[in-house]
Amino acid sequence: MAPLYRFTHRAIDLVSDDQPGRNDVPTEISLANLTMFSTILFMNEFHKMGLGGSVDVSKTCNRSEWHRRIYAGTTNSPMSDEDEYVDIMSLPPKPLSQAGLIYATTHKANEAGQDSKEAFSSFLFAHHKSYIAKTVPSSTGASTELSPEAQARIADRGVTHIWLCGSDPELRRHRLMSSCLSQLEKDVLQWKIDGQGSGVMTVHTIPGAFPGMVQFLIKNGFKGGDKVMGGDSEKVLYWKEL
Repeated sequence: MAPLYRFTHRAIDLVSDDQPGRNDVPTEISLANLTMFSTILFMNEFHKMGLGGSVDVSKTCNRSEWHRRIYAGTTNSPMSDEDEYVDIMSLPPKPLSQAGLIYATTHKANEAGQDSKEAFSSFLFAHHKSYIAKTVPSSTGASTELSPEAQARIADRGVTHIWLCGSDPELRRHRLMSSCLSQLEKDVLQWKIDGQGSGVMTVHTIPGAFPGMVQFLIKNGFKGGDKVMGGDSEKVLYWKEL
């Protein structure tokens, strides 16, 4: 079992590990290092597929953007210039269902060394959205199959949107991203039970560029495939109701 960590607006926690009793978080497990892992991962992937360069990746994989998405929903909008500099950790916590969170797995950078540091191997970044994207119905999609009850919950509580995810190509056979998704689903289901979430997860992807992602989603029970209105003409919506 690979170590699994959860990043939230309040802390970084060790969720599961192959060493019983361990609950410490090493210093190398940080948002800065995770952002760097994602940058290298996507630059390599984009280069292979000819989808763009470092500028395109840097727009998404940067600490300020990730920090903003993790903290989104945890505080009210600043009322003055002074409010922008308030210590975020001193503010009252809000439900995680209204903010962002990241699940990430790690592995030993040097398996032979007992004291080797942990390195990130996969991650899944999700955050709250107050609505589900509108789509253009197609013969291959299934985005209109959400139950009326689910649609009502979405109108009231929004959805949990998987914004970004990826894993080390050399370690994908270990189903690391599936571990991240499984843990997120536990959270989403609990939020639904507690009345804090709709129990619906959504993902936007581009099938032509990321066919492996489509296979991953379908294999894990997601439905959809209809094109999202506005934005990238090739972007489609997948969803899952828990």
